[in-house]
Amino acid sequence: MIQNAVKNATPTSEPQRAPSNVPYKIKILIAEKIKARSTRQRTQTPDNKGKYNQISNTLKSKLRELRNETFKAYISSLKREYSSIWKPIKNRRKPTESQTPIPKNTTHPEPWAKSDKEKADLFAEHLSEVFTPHNNDQNQEVEQELEIPIHQQDRLKPFTLKEIKNEIKKLNHKKAPGIDLITATMLKELPQKALQNLQHILHAIIRLEFWPKALKQSQILMIPKPWENPIDVNF
Repeated sequence: MIQNAVKNATPTSEPQRAPSNVPYKIKILIAEKIKARSTRQRTQTPDNKGKYNQISNTLKSKLRELRNETFKAYISSLKREYSSIWKPIKNRRKPTESQTPIPKNTTHPEPWAKSDKEKADLFAEHLSEVFTPHNNDQNQEVEQELEIPIHQQDRLKPFTLKEIKNEIKKLNHKKAPGIDLITATMLKELPQKALQNLQHILHAIIRLEFWPKALKQSQILMIPKPWENPIDVNF
């Protein structure tokens, strides 16, 4: 519901096409190339094929000259005084690193996990061993304690709108959202009516003593540490 409200309230803007800076002569060559290619495909004669290749080579040469001239003009426009020389360095992307295979077992030599599916299965097996549940053997004392009804004075007090607003203000907008994709910014922009609905949901959780299943789920992203050996399964 919150996601739909955010989607409907967000204005959509059509992407604006960048103005074309291609010279008129190159546009003429592009039109001639399209026409020559159509004629070559229709007639399949050596003369039309040679004419198409000549126009195509001329167009490639003109485009190469245009790129060189544009790059020279861009380099000469960089000024140290206005810090424009640092922008290309800052916006430069890091080189893409190859996906390193992961050993399935560090003690015994086994085939390495190379494909995405093999890595996902390896991570799932690793996480199932790390996040092992507690001992589920029933304890009579605990079972008897859980069967005792909760007294009214032991229940949590209802939340006020002021308390909910104060907690929402403390949320860090840089934190990643949960599996519901509701960010801290969305919660901070909620109107009064939405906050009242949120208050009703929290009160229902307290009254029914039921924690929704959606709030129990989480999504784990395996992020490799760049400063460590990629062979070690340590994420």
